[in-house]
Amino acid sequence: MTNPINQARFPELVRKGWDKVKQEATDEYPELHQKETLKDALYTEKKIDSAFYEEYGISGMGDIPRFSGALTQLDVSPGYGLRIEPAEFGAYVEIERKIWHNNLYPVMKNWATQFLTSNHRTKEKAAIKGYARLNSAAFDFMPWNEEGVAIASTAHTTKNTNVSTATGFSNLGSSAFDPTVVEATRIIMRGFRGLNGEICYTNPDGFIGPTSLEKKFEEVNATPKGLYSAEGTVNVQAGKWQYKTSQYFNDYSSKSWIMVDWMALKRAAIWISRMAPEDGADVDFMTKRLKFSLFDWWGYGFTGWHPFYFHQVS
Repeated sequence: MTNPINQARFPELVRKGWDKVKQEATDEYPELHQKETLKDALYTEKKIDSAFYEEYGISGMGDIPRFSGALTQLDVSPGYGLRIEPAEFGAYVEIERKIWHNNLYPVMKNWATQFLTSNHRTKEKAAIKGYARLNSAAFDFMPWNEEGVAIASTAHTTKNTNVSTATGFSNLGSSAFDPTVVEATRIIMRGFRGLNGEICYTNPDGFIGPTSLEKKFEEVNATPKGLYSAEGTVNVQAGKWQYKTSQYFNDYSSKSWIMVDWMALKRAAIWISRMAPEDGADVDFMTKRLKFSLFDWWGYGFTGWHPFYFHQVS
């Protein structure tokens, strides 16, 4: 390590007289991810004991035709496969032995907790990134996605050559959030179709987006009547939506948003844990510097597109 933590860099930690010395990301000044964590709400965690997780699907059968003296043969078409491959994460700090012993304050001593805080933040940011970039096919942990398009796309396909994808196969739009668009998007989602061209059961009941849209999400969900109008018309959408927002989403867009089917989302959004976070401590034989580390192994992916409608708003 080219920049070890030493007494020359932190001389104030060995000087008496400070009434208090604090460190960020403590209980006194918690970071965003420590108070508003969404990863567990947005993904279903799966622990695996192999290098990757793979999933494959096939279509359902078509309708039963009228009997005309002989049975009609039905067919099932192949679907798509995908792979979620967790990645390894790790970091360490190196501390001069002198400052470790001379440090008069409680900061920079509980490195296990500090690493866990940093690791939790890393995962929370990644969890939000997965949704904020739902319209990108540049997947972080999905090296193989047989369909070959983003989770939110206007070009979803099926291998069933008898099925038209003209309608029911697009879950990407560009409309800003408002009550009219909410209803239009809900209708589109209710018309999503599966690999066999049949209408799927989707139940749009939530929004995900940046904190900049939180007020609008709440207005649509909580205003009983007269929403954006003076007529006092009953707001039929009131109370139907569960929404989650994150300030991390704002790092990607302050206007884009996603309509979701929460129950289906929990089946399609998979968080892969290859192992539990592993901490470590050691003393360098030559320099006597103390070393503390953390290693983790995880990733995420989406096994289907039907729970989502993404509005990319510029």
